[in-house]
Amino acid sequence: MMMNVNSVSNLFTTESDRTIKKELDKEAFLRILTTQLKNQDPLEPMKDQDFIAQMSQLSSVEQIMNMSKSVQTFVDTASQLYRTQSVSMIGKTAVVKTNTIDVNDGTPETKIFNLDSEANVIVQIYDENGKVVNEEHLGQLSEGMQILAWDGKDSSGTKVEDGRYSFKLMKTTSDGTLEEIPCVESGTISGVQFDGNNIKIVINGVVYDISQISEIYA
Repeated sequence: MMMNVNSVSNLFTTESDRTIKKELDKEAFLRILTTQLKNQDPLEPMKDQDFIAQMSQLSSVEQIMNMSKSVQTFVDTASQLYRTQSVSMIGKTAVVKTNTIDVNDGTPETKIFNLDSEANVIVQIYDENGKVVNEEHLGQLSEGMQILAWDGKDSSGTKVEDGRYSFKLMKTTSDGTLEEIPCVESGTISGVQFDGNNIKIVINGVVYDISQISEIYA
């Protein structure tokens, strides 16, 4: 029993299937192939090797699509597992790197930083737009844990408005260049938040990105 080319093409083409797609998928590839068969020159039909080559391309496209689906499934599974593991951190003590200072009722919160050696320290305070609010020279500080206690004033001596500010701590190295000092904060993880693919943790009422965690204690 033989089937003409028009009948073969009808297996893959219907009026209701005519939708615009941005990517060439397996169905689109089959449409192109059957259209090519339908409109080929009877005197010079498609050669066997050409037909085999196009079918091989179709097989490759299908394999790539299947592989893409497998990778996406793996990513989704890993993401869900990561979320589940992050919830288990609730109740544990964590140390996070921080560069923000909240000012409430005119009083900024204090921060802690560690010096591995005696150094001259400078701190710069920025508003939410990244503009420098104040720069203070803390002077020569000894090795060990230090407290950053900003007075909440700008460079003109005026009290700043309540809100969240960022800061940068720097020390002068032996060759005269400035090196940033990481500032840390510790506390109990009281909650975990999910923002799309981003995971955030709550410590002392402040939300941090999970990438800011440097240490976790049971």
